[in-house]
Amino acid sequence: MTFSLVSSAILTIISAWMPSLSLLIVTGILKGFVVSGVSAIALAYLTEEVHVSVVGFAISMYLSGNTIGGMSGRIMATILAGELGWRNAVLIIGIESLILGLVFWKLFPESRFFNPQQTDYSLKIKQMKKFLTDSYLLRLYFIAALLMGSFVSVYNYLSFRLEAAPFSLSHFVIAFIFLMYIFGVFGTMITSRLSKRFSSRHILNASVLFMLAGTALLLSDNIYMIIFGLGLFTLSFFAAHTMASQMTALHARQGKSSATSIYWLFYYFGSSILGTGTGYILHAGSWNVFIMLLIFSVGISFLLAVRNKK
Repeated sequence: MTFSLVSSAILTIISAWMPSLSLLIVTGILKGFVVSGVSAIALAYLTEEVHVSVVGFAISMYLSGNTIGGMSGRIMATILAGELGWRNAVLIIGIESLILGLVFWKLFPESRFFNPQQTDYSLKIKQMKKFLTDSYLLRLYFIAALLMGSFVSVYNYLSFRLEAAPFSLSHFVIAFIFLMYIFGVFGTMITSRLSKRFSSRHILNASVLFMLAGTALLLSDNIYMIIFGLGLFTLSFFAAHTMASQMTALHARQGKSSATSIYWLFYYFGSSILGTGTGYILHAGSWNVFIMLLIFSVGISFLLAVRNKK
């Protein structure tokens, strides 16, 4: 995890001086490759090191940190790029990330319950094949892809909607729309508390259903209704993501890191493919067509969640 954090920060700093778009994309691909070491390992680390009675709380705290990072990164990038240019914005974020990576290296506790073993890659491949044919996990993987793709789509393109009539909001004001990520922190914490009283499956179903309602509210032409819908959408997404990732980590008795890494693979595939593809839909069609596509994606996720019984 230390290698992932430090190397991705260095690549971010380097990307501030990239002379062409092609080199910038290549650097971004390398950064995506190295930073995945954190998400692939973190959930496995928590399930091994934290007592089972509080593992849900620990995972929700970890994902809350992800939420705060995503929010602050988007707000900082938008404001700094507007004031100083994108290169300086990337440089500042890269330096901040490097400092945080070094702090992690010095302060993060070593594993106490992990037993290092010789890696048997054939066994790893067998485990991954098993996970990819496990209908329970496979549904969770597709839920992660569809929900993350829908979430990224909204936050990628909502600013274009708010810049246009009838809202005509300024670039600076739109940057603070990303404060809605705070609702994501609430979503992860609420999930942690509810998981002590209700089954994981029921919490996931409810979260996806509320996310569906939040998506539908984004069809409105009323700015207050859009803000309310975005808050509900964000809270519900992080609640569903927290629950789905926790269910993945706990379901895998063997090879937890492999199971969670596949989860994150689907998660980021959804972000990349759906998050990009919906931009073409928006460009070719309208905001309403764009939202209807997201409603369809979240609706499929709800059907998968309802069917997902152990």
